[in-house]
Amino acid sequence: MSYTRTVQFNSRRQGNWGRNQNTVAFASAVKLGPITHTVLIALMITVLGLIYLTQATRTSSYDYAASEVDTQISQLTDQKKDLEVDNARLTALKEVQNSNVAKNMTTPVETHYANE
Repeated sequence: MSYTRTVQFNSRRQGNWGRNQNTVAFASAVKLGPITHTVLIALMITVLGLIYLTQATRTSSYDYAASEVDTQISQLTDQKKDLEVDNARLTALKEVQNSNVAKNMTTPVETHYANE
């Protein structure tokens, strides 16, 4: 029994073959040089960097939107507090003017001021 060995498969064959072992391995005829490898690695690093940047900018845009909403909430809270104070002042003034005590008051005849 004779085996025909080619140059392509010759480097992978072993003298002692066992079960479930590949006796033939494919060797590509296309060879890449060191410059091509460097360019491919640079391209892969660039693609990974771009993917990272898109993910990082996506989260920062969410942070910006959340910050905007927080600012709006604080402005509305301040506005609500101011309106509550105005409401309390106006309702208190109306109640004082409409009270029986205020209606029974008279204007003074004379007023005196303390000097320092």
